Order: sequence, then structure tokens, then C-alpha cells
Amino acid sequence: MTLRRLTPFVVFGMLAATGSASAHMIETNYVLDRLSNAESQSVLNMQSTYSNGAPLKGAKVNVYSPNKTVTTWTQGVTDSEGRFSFSTNQALPGASEGAIEQQGHGDILTVPVDEAGVMPELISDVSDTDIHYGNTAYLGWALSLGSLLTLGLWRRFKA
Repeated sequence: MTLRRLTPFVVFGMLAATGSASAHMIETNYVLDRLSNAESQSVLNMQSTYSNGAPLKGAKVNVYSPNKTVTTWTQGVTDSEGRFSFSTNQALPGASEGAIEQQGHGDILTVPVDEAGVMPELISDVSDTDIHYGNTAYLGWALSLGSLLTLGLWRRFKA
């Protein structure tokens, strides 16, 4: 079989293997509610979405104790809208971390707390996590190019 006969199959393979891009980045927005109870408790309401606006449903959430990133203070799961809420403990001042993760996608927020409660102006987005190293569309191109090179070398050495 000649290389010329295989070319349409290789081109079709490259076109068929390309995939559509998907949203990978996570964005977390938050609103702080200060309750008017005896403890002046603060509740941090978070909502995590993909960069295309789709909610991060069912994501695991871990809130770590202030200044102790290995001790989980509270945990839970985001709802169907990507929301999760937790109340802070002013008796434990310091920087808590809220880690939201689902299937390799995630976000980490640092939440500073003092005796008065959460300091919303100092909440920071530590990092976004994404274990997807690339789009699978390149796989089709790489396989097709490798096939063409192999066939070309095989033909050359056969002659």
C-alpha cells in the first residue's frame, strides 16, 4: 500500500481525533455574612464555577484550621450551584485555607480571621489547580504524524 493511498485516512484521523476545548479554570466568589448573635459569628458563603460559568457541582471542600494546613477544621461538598458555606471561629485567629477540589480541578482561598471575625479585604485566591496537562486534540495530530513518518521510513528501507 502506498503512502498516497493512506493520506486520506491519516488526514481523516487527524480531523476526527481533535476534541473541543473545555473549561478548566475554577473561579470562586464569596460573600461574608456577619450574624448579629452573641458571638458576632461570620459566615463565609462561597460559590465555585468553571471559567465558562458552569457550577462546580459536588466538589469536595476542606477548610483547614488557622495556620495548620494539615488539620481539617470543617469539610463538605458544594451543592448543585457550586455553593458552600462555613462559619469561622474567632477564638482561633490566623489564616484558614479553604480548598475546593473536584477531579483535578480546584481553588484554594486564604481566609484571614482575627478576634473580630473574617477580614474580607484580605481574603486571597492562593492558587488554581488543574491536573489536565493539555488538550487531547494534539494526540490525533501526533499519532498521524508518527504514522506518516513510520510509513515513509518503512517505504524508504524497503526499496
